[in-house]
Amino acid sequence: MVSTDAVVESDVSAESKALAESSDAFTTRAEARGWVGASRSWMDIASGIFGGDSGDDAGASYAGRIGATQEEPSSVFETIRSDAESAQSAFAEVQQQADRLLNAGKVRRADITSFEKALVTAQKSYRGFSKATGLAAQRGRDGLKDAEQALETFATSIDTAREKADTLADAYAARDTEPASS
Repeated sequence: MVSTDAVVESDVSAESKALAESSDAFTTRAEARGWVGASRSWMDIASGIFGGDSGDDAGASYAGRIGATQEEPSSVFETIRSDAESAQSAFAEVQQQADRLLNAGKVRRADITSFEKALVTAQKSYRGFSKATGLAAQRGRDGLKDAEQALETFATSIDTAREKADTLADAYAARDTEPASS
């Protein structure tokens, strides 16, 4: 995990710009839709990557926003299903941009940071959706299966993204070990 403040690289490719824009758009969307709280610092990102709690209980705020403990469970599950599908679709765009960057072969440290930022946002979103699902499931189960299926699809996407983050890091490391061409 590298702070973008520490990254000084030039020759930004179109693929790098597209990845950064896609990552920022995903994070902005997640915050605007209330899937996660607004990002506070790089420590939040590091905490999210390593499985810690950033101090912002996004799960509780998402559950509260959608009324997971008050609204009709079937309505809550429908909202969770819709939000999880929307998040998965938007996060898939970030992953597609990362694939394009990998195919171009010019991975920078800032690219890894951009991708990890989106990955942390996806993980926080998933935790919020999951917590809200658990709260609503205590009161009813109508619609639970569809919500759980959307959550499972999103979780699979997040797992794939973790592997992609490693691939980006490996590509960056390999770039530094390749002999210079003359």
